Amino acid sequence: MLSTMTSSVSDPVRLAEALLFQSSGPVSRMTLARALGDDVEIVQILNQVARRTEGLGFELVAAGDGWMFRTAPDLEEALRAVLERPPERLPRAVLEVLLLIAARQPITRPEIESFRDAALSQKTLALLQEKDLIRSLGRKPVPGQPQLWGTTETFLVTYGLRSLAELDPLLEGLRGPL
Repeated sequence: MLSTMTSSVSDPVRLAEALLFQSSGPVSRMTLARALGDDVEIVQILNQVARRTEGLGFELVAAGDGWMFRTAPDLEEALRAVLERPPERLPRAVLEVLLLIAARQPITRPEIESFRDAALSQKTLALLQEKDLIRSLGRKPVPGQPQLWGTTETFLVTYGLRSLAELDPLLEGLRGPL
């Protein structure tokens, strides 16, 4: 359907804006290329979109392996005051586990427990999975074959990250041998 749209749309910037606006998550380079055509310079189009949205109530941001619109940072507090529900905060212990998974992925539950020196509730992993912040990456080829865990694209989007490399300064102390 998108390929037939590109021939009848004369303004690729408007089409990119519409695609970004209607998407519930990041729009990948491949999706943009499919919508805009292979002969269009994606970065140039995205730069134009960013310029056109400058000073508006939302902005274009890189998230995960794509781009999306997000509320302008200076308006977040004002919006938070009028939202029906405040954003759900994860408990500190759950955030600790999430950060540990982000730092050391792929990581097993026993490795997390060893690093934290505390038992890890299955509820914690279930909550992080339910929120699509972590996912199973398979099993570690050791006796017992424990599940390996890693973060998801949703993790990057939720925390406004383009890649895990942006977390490196925070995660430095969490890396290294167990």
